[in-house]
Amino acid sequence: MFSTLRGVCSASAKFRNTRIVTLVSFPTRSVKNFPKLPVERCEKRLNIPAQIQLSNRKFHTTNRRDIPPVLALILRPVLRIGAFIFGRTLRKWWGKIDPSEREQYAAFLRKKKPYLYGFLGAFFSMLAIYYVLHIENAPITNRPRFIMFTKQQQAAFEKFQLELHLEEHMDKILPHNHPVYQQLLKVTTRLLNANKDLPYIKEKNWTLSVIDSPENNAFVLPGGNIFIFTGILKMIENEDQLSFIIAHEMAHSLLKHAMEQVSNGFIIDVLLLLPIVIIWALFPDSIALILQLTGYQILSIFHDLPYNRALESEADEVGLTLSAKACVDVREAVVFWKMMRSLEELNAEPTNVTWLSTHPNHKDRAENLNGLMSKAIALRGSYQCPGLSPVDPRKKFDAQSIKDVEARLKLRGVL
Repeated sequence: MFSTLRGVCSASAKFRNTRIVTLVSFPTRSVKNFPKLPVERCEKRLNIPAQIQLSNRKFHTTNRRDIPPVLALILRPVLRIGAFIFGRTLRKWWGKIDPSEREQYAAFLRKKKPYLYGFLGAFFSMLAIYYVLHIENAPITNRPRFIMFTKQQQAAFEKFQLELHLEEHMDKILPHNHPVYQQLLKVTTRLLNANKDLPYIKEKNWTLSVIDSPENNAFVLPGGNIFIFTGILKMIENEDQLSFIIAHEMAHSLLKHAMEQVSNGFIIDVLLLLPIVIIWALFPDSIALILQLTGYQILSIFHDLPYNRALESEADEVGLTLSAKACVDVREAVVFWKMMRSLEELNAEPTNVTWLSTHPNHKDRAENLNGLMSKAIALRGSYQCPGLSPVDPRKKFDAQSIKDVEARLKLRGVL
């Protein structure tokens, strides 16, 4: 049992059933290198149709329960280990029996071959039917994807994940009256209010937690729980870039990428059961281990990593849409990834080898977003947003030399 909250700042937006509940606790450390942007009090919002008020709320852990998504995560390694043990045991047993017994078993299997094929055919047919019946379309992109969990199961998993992260970071969460926290709350509220027409945005109780940590990270849990580490703020030059980063992470939650990944991984592990059993049943331990590890690497390179990169690109696309509707200067999204590319060129960041990474490289992300820019700017204009600055930040960045960018990064404490 634990209590994480001693104060909560709740933003109740104009749209019904949606609010930002900000999770805070004390003590905290000072945060530097954040862009000097206007900061508002929690009770007063500038151009944000939301009223901020204080309330008290407590979160506590409950007794551990078997939630299906969690169970699926546990079963994944269990299935692989079980297939390995079964295949290896089968090989050891086969090596110990007499040749005459082997022939008897072989004759029995040949006789029952139609039944074995029928069983396997029925199993894979049922698995295919189950897969097809759980296909649904992602919001905004309408991409068909497989999700095996009900809404109730997803809600339980979301609560479970939130409790884990709160317990992990409870001593580093900034208070609601901290300037950095208020700035992030302003940006988050602006994005949510601008996208209140999306059912998932409207139905969720979105929360914001700002973690006082040098870690360069930000993420949103499946339940709409936004976690932003102060370390990432020094990488961001202005509020438009900040808005896009938050919108990108919100898109992951909006598109249920976490649920999709768990579902996809579980189905793959089920399909791998038979190959693992066969490998360990036919080959000696050393060869079987090499074959299994090689198979995992091939699967990772040709399926898992491209699949994860596709989800990141989808989150970039949807994040750009969310940002455009919030009247953000979407061109700054391209500048951000070009800046990250410059860090690689300056050897401040490890070079991202695309085909070995879960994320597209920074250059590709900038180019992909640039390709979507005309559509995003047109969408922004359809929401009666103020006109964009005639000075295109992309061209302004491109006009700089790498030395200029280096000086720019040093000034912000990135280098």
